[in-house]
Parts: sequence; C-alpha cells; structure tokens
Amino acid sequence: MQKAFSPLSALTDGLMAGQRFIRSLRPARALFTGSLIILLAGCTTTPKTSQITTDWETHQKALSAISAFQANGKLGYISPEQRFTANLSWKTNTGSDHLLLTNFLGSTLLKLDSQPGRAVLIDNDGKRYQGSDPAQLVLSLTHISLPINQMRDWLLGLPTSADTYQLNAENRVAYLAKEVGGQLWQLDYNAYDESVSPALPSKLVLSQGDKRIKLVISRWQTQK
Repeated sequence: MQKAFSPLSALTDGLMAGQRFIRSLRPARALFTGSLIILLAGCTTTPKTSQITTDWETHQKALSAISAFQANGKLGYISPEQRFTANLSWKTNTGSDHLLLTNFLGSTLLKLDSQPGRAVLIDNDGKRYQGSDPAQLVLSLTHISLPINQMRDWLLGLPTSADTYQLNAENRVAYLAKEVGGQLWQLDYNAYDESVSPALPSKLVLSQGDKRIKLVISRWQTQK
C-alpha cells in the first residue's frame, strides 16, 4: 500500500536532512575559516624597521665630513596666514647655501643665495632683494619663517647649535630643538634614506608655534 503524503512529515524529513547536511559541512567550514585566517595573516603588512645601526660618534663624524650636498624633494608649508606646496632644491657648498622653491610647473617661487653676512633673494616676479640675514630677508618679503642659518646642518641630521636633541634606535637624530630669536624651533626626523652612506634624513617635520614645514627629500647628492 502506498504511503499517504503528509506535508508536515515532508517538512520534518527535509529539516532533518538539512541538519545532517549542515553537520557534514562543519569540518569543511572550519577548514575554510582557518585557511582564511592564515591567508589574512599572511597579507598583514609588518612595519619595516631599520637593520642598519651604528654608534653616534661614527655617524656624526661621517656627516661632518660632508663638505657639499644637494637635497631635492618637496616642501609643504602650513601657517594660519598661508599654506603651499613646492618643489625643493637645497644646495650647500663651502661658505654658501642656495635654496630654490618652484611650483609644479617649474616656475620659480623663491630663490635664495646666502653667504655669511650677505643674502640675495629673488621672488616669483623676478625682483631682487639683498640683506645681511637670510632668514629675516625671507620673512620680511614672503612672510615665511625659516631658520635658514641652522638648516645647513639640520638637513643632514647634525644637531649643530641645538639646545637639545634625542637619538633614535639606530643612533641617529630623532628630534632636536633650538630657540632662535626668542622662538622655539622643533625638528622631528621621521625617516632616513639608507640607500646613501651615511644614512640621511628623508622625512622631516619642522615646527614653530602654529607653523609647520614638512620636508620630503627624495634625492641626495653628497661630496666629501
């Protein structure tokens, strides 16, 4: 005799079959979940730390032996009065410094040539100005505050004339501070370029009050 069809019985049988199927999938689901966790863990980016360390005296002597250099990169200036980004080129030779800021089109925003007791500035209109203090000349004409006289060594990571400084785990300067003309300047060294020898700063943040200057050096050329 053929068994009569019962909707309730069919539903019950279906639920039981479904539960058996789900139980059969649990080991596979656990294996998939474990594999996914392993995959995600493998994709996690581990911060890179420097493997190159030296003692501070050796590093300081190597930096002091650099007689000329050129640093190229970007400068970002932020203050309540103005903010801008510019291409940066800083050249230093014995007794002279040359700062050039250009826009993304390569047009000159500011060109400064300085020697002890003498500075010449050319603005974005091509006008030429002279003075004895390069930092004061830049400030008076552009309202941009920069510790020009100190940056020659600070760019290299030398804390020359700093009131205080701290070293990082690789025995390079991580932070320095100095009061200049009654204003406290602070400089954080956030990264170093280890493709050059000695390693030189590649990311710096200079701050004074509510002014911040971000420097990213993409290329170094040095001469001893």
